Amino acid sequence: MLGAWGSRTIRACVGLVDEVKVGGTVNPAVVPRVRAGLVSAAADAGRSAEDVGIVVGAVTVVDRDGGAARSLARRRVALYLPIIARLDPTLGVEPSLLARIGAAAAAYDFDAAGRLVPDEVLGRLAFAGTPAEVAAQATRLFEAGVRRVEFGTPYGVSEAEGIRLLGEGVLPLLRRV
Repeated sequence: MLGAWGSRTIRACVGLVDEVKVGGTVNPAVVPRVRAGLVSAAADAGRSAEDVGIVVGAVTVVDRDGGAARSLARRRVALYLPIIARLDPTLGVEPSLLARIGAAAAAYDFDAAGRLVPDEVLGRLAFAGTPAEVAAQATRLFEAGVRRVEFGTPYGVSEAEGIRLLGEGVLPLLRRV
C-alpha cells in the first residue's frame, strides 16, 4: 500500500503497489480525482488501473449519540484540516476560516478549533456519528469507487464502545453494499 495524495508519487510507485491510500479524508469527491491520476499512471506503467485499489481512511468516532461523536471528531479533525485543505481542492474551505482553525490548533486549543469546523467539512474529513451515519458515509465512498475504507482512531467517544459499535452496528450495514 502506498499512502499518497499526489499524482507524482502515485506515478512513481504505481508499478509496485496494490493499493493507494488517501488518508485524512472521507470525501467521495476525492475518489474520481485520484482514480484519474491512477488510470493514467497505471497505463504508463503497463498495468491495469483495476489492479490498484483506492483506500480512504480517517478519524472515526461512532457513538449512539451522534452529536457527541461529531464533537469529538471536530476536535481531532481540527489538527489536520489545514493540511488536507491544501491537498483537496474539492473541500472549499474559506482561507480565513482555515487560518482561524490553524491558529487555535497551533495554540493547542482544540476545543475552540473544533467548534469552527462546519458540519459539511467534518462530513468530508471524518467518519463521525451514529452507526447508521458512519455506515452511510462508508457506503458513499464505496459507491464512488473505493476498494476499502479504514476506520481510524479514536473509534468512539469511548474507544471500546466505538470498536464494539463498528463491529456490531456499522459493519453489518456495510455487508449489504
